[in-house]
Formats: sequence, structure tokens, C-alpha cells
Amino acid sequence: MAKEVVTTQTHEKLCSDILFSHESVRFVGVVNNKSDLLYSTQKKDLDPLLDEDEIRISINYSLERWRKAQNLSFRLGNEKLTLTEYENVTLISIPYQENLLLISTQPTVHYHDVVQSIIATIPPWEI
Repeated sequence: MAKEVVTTQTHEKLCSDILFSHESVRFVGVVNNKSDLLYSTQKKDLDPLLDEDEIRISINYSLERWRKAQNLSFRLGNEKLTLTEYENVTLISIPYQENLLLISTQPTVHYHDVVQSIIATIPPWEI
């Protein structure tokens, strides 16, 4: 129980810090390898692009892609992040400890700035 409380508090702080690390970040969530959304937060002044069922589908797709990428890690090394650009949103997935950080941002041409702001927020940035 105590570990679960500490983990929830850690996830809450991490998500909050990432959410405010760059003005274009819309949503931040922590997902485990069983597709459980452990914690999430989003900007209050923005309308969500996905409903709850669509969020679950998006989580499953992200985890499926992450698992497939791990199949080649013995050759390519561990995945550090994945960025997927859509017309209305950019999705960033970052493996963190045993979980996956899922971040959505406003579409922007300066991905490097956004990613650097996010990475600087994650203590320590490691897989």
C-alpha cells in the first residue's frame, strides 16, 4: 500500500511537471505494460480530442508499437522516444522505468524544443 501511494504521488508530480514543461503539451499519462493508465492529467483550457474509449485504443496502439520496437533492441539499442505527428496533435511516447509516458502536444514545427523541455523534466531520463 505504501509503495502504491508513493508511486501515485510520483506519477502525479511527474505528469504535472511535464504538462507545464512547454506550452504546447496537452496531455500526459503513465501507462503500465498491462494497458492500465496509472495516472494522467491534461490542460484544463483545452477540449480533449479523444473520448475515454478512444484513449484506451490509443494506449493499446502505443503499447503494441513499443513492444514491437523492443524486438530489435538487441541490434538498435533501447528505444528512447517515439514521435508521431497527426494533423491535429503530436504524440510522444517515452519509456520510463517499467512504464510508458504518453504525451500529446499541439502540432508544432519545433519538436526539438518540446522534446528537450520534456526530457529535462524527467528525473533521471532513463529507460
